[in-house]
Amino acid sequence: MRSSARLLGAALACALALAGCGSGPSDESSSGTDTSGADRTTLEQVTPTPATGIPDDFPLSAGMGGPGDTIPTSRTGTGLRDLELCGTSPLRGLGTRDRMVADNSGGEALHTRELVLLGSPDEAAQVAQAYTDLANGCDHAHGGRMETTSEVRDSPFGPAPAAVLVQGFDFGGEPGAGHVVVHVVPVGAALLVTQMYGEWADVTEGIDQTTALLADVVDAMSVLAGERATAAQSGDVE
Repeated sequence: MRSSARLLGAALACALALAGCGSGPSDESSSGTDTSGADRTTLEQVTPTPATGIPDDFPLSAGMGGPGDTIPTSRTGTGLRDLELCGTSPLRGLGTRDRMVADNSGGEALHTRELVLLGSPDEAAQVAQAYTDLANGCDHAHGGRMETTSEVRDSPFGPAPAAVLVQGFDFGGEPGAGHVVVHVVPVGAALLVTQMYGEWADVTEGIDQTTALLADVVDAMSVLAGERATAAQSGDVE
């Protein structure tokens, strides 16, 4: 598909510790003492509860920048609301419970991540699916001499609606040197969307590189879903 020239300008610019009682039942407990309250407490401790907000120390910017760099995160900013597919920005206008943005873009560098916490897992899945549907369902549209193409690939972080979008750029019929790799990863009611530009000899290298950079972020998203839903469990990321 094609986007406007403005898009290309922007593009290039707990584990719970369960303590068991080692001693046997006391005389008091064996004499009919009601332990149902303790049983309920234990049940509540092992039943995961989805988060109501993104923790301030969530490692959204893990792997961004160079060695020793610390990329700040923010609750405000454009983030990826300007990432358009077929003239639509899936992250714009959402009723989010919380959001976090990390951006390390500048000049021709482009590396942005946005994490949103939506109302339900179904909503997160629907927004994630919108990226694939828009990329697959939009006819290419010329933006001057520049044409943007999008290809949808399977996500290394799990089954659809998780996806990888690869955006390429053609100039007057000649392919550009670089690509933008977009990861879309829903986990529970949370949705992670990231983009990174690079000039890889093979775009598969770009997918592998960006996947490795995101492994810790996707793993940390389990706290937002109240369950273990990690990259390692997918079997595709070491």
